[in-house]
Amino acid sequence: MKKIMQYLFVFVGFATLSCGSKTSKTEKRNDEQINEWFKQSVWNQGLVFKPDESINKRLFFQHHEKKPDRWKKAFDFLNNKNLSELPEGRYELSDEGMYATVSTYETKEPEDARYEAHRKYIDIQYVAEGEEYMEILPLDQMKEKALYDSDKDIIFYNTVTKGELRYADKRHYFVFFPEDVHKPCLKIKTQSTVKKIVVKVPII
Repeated sequence: MKKIMQYLFVFVGFATLSCGSKTSKTEKRNDEQINEWFKQSVWNQGLVFKPDESINKRLFFQHHEKKPDRWKKAFDFLNNKNLSELPEGRYELSDEGMYATVSTYETKEPEDARYEAHRKYIDIQYVAEGEEYMEILPLDQMKEKALYDSDKDIIFYNTVTKGELRYADKRHYFVFFPEDVHKPCLKIKTQSTVKKIVVKVPII
């Protein structure tokens, strides 16, 4: 029951961002206006690398409007000139539970990787060294049920459904909202070493 209540709290909180009266500015923005805001990239804090085209621009605008300080902290961290030299580990970015992780791993065969999704955090994923593929699927296309690990904020799916395949390297980063089921760490041609930074941005 406790886990159910936690899920409802997170879901209602995120729905409030989408449906509450405070989001009227977002609701009044049409796609063209949001695309223009996104294109201007003032929010990008001068990052040299760019967001992948897969980002949900409306959800990004919506959350950035509500929590601009969190996104500033995220991009300030990613503006570190020596990202590829950062030691592996966890980096606390705020007292609101926002943090970043740095890890090094070998890319996987597609059959050895699983789709994942999150409920409490938005993922910013950046490959600082190496390259990999990521597959992305909308959450509403997931027909199977899976157990949610609230401590690790993760759901794994074993579906064989193929998502959109995206190329990831140091030239751009990805942003995954709870609606974005993703399968990272996929090899390009052969398995290779990747160093990745993941910034975890709390939804509420």
